Amino acid sequence: MRLTILLTTIVSSIILTSCIKHEIIPAPERKATLKAYFNGTINSTNLEFTENVNGYYGKTSKFQSIFPGGQTSSAVYFFEMKSTQTNSSIQVGLGSIFWDAGVSAGPSLSTFNTFFNNKTLPSYSDNGTNGFTVIYKDVYGNAWTSKQNSVNSQNVLFSNVNQESDPNGDYSKFNCSFSCYVYRSYGNPSVTDSLYIQNAQLKGWFSR
Repeated sequence: MRLTILLTTIVSSIILTSCIKHEIIPAPERKATLKAYFNGTINSTNLEFTENVNGYYGKTSKFQSIFPGGQTSSAVYFFEMKSTQTNSSIQVGLGSIFWDAGVSAGPSLSTFNTFFNNKTLPSYSDNGTNGFTVIYKDVYGNAWTSKQNSVNSQNVLFSNVNQESDPNGDYSKFNCSFSCYVYRSYGNPSVTDSLYIQNAQLKGWFSR
């Protein structure tokens, strides 16, 4: 009798165990490591914008000129350190990437990577159309912009350029060092002022 009860218990346990459904936990999605930071001296005042401090975060954008039907399209890529709490921000732009919009909506990943890997020492260019541009916004929200024909010394270097991807997109991560004057015109008659950005260090990324 005891043996029968024991066997019945064992068989019941086996049946119950076999009926348990095992939950399949999917592997976590890979997330690109994207870090943003800025430090530089603007008119002898040191500024530091750190991600998640005082509302600062990194934001990417691009300006595209799309011409379908076999014509060449272009894109200028921008990265900005901006804040939800203050007007002060710094933005850089680099362009242009060219591709056929009749073939694809944007440049291929190979074209994207080749462009940024070959633009470590770009020339300054108004609006970033054919090179590098800087836009600085002061605490009042006034925009100060670099000029390609500036008579003052200016330099820029991109380093540690590397591509990373995740389900949300493809990114060209970089460190950017630059010094330049930025300008603002206002009034009637127009008056132009300038600010000197010196030894700036910007860490960010461009999104394809």
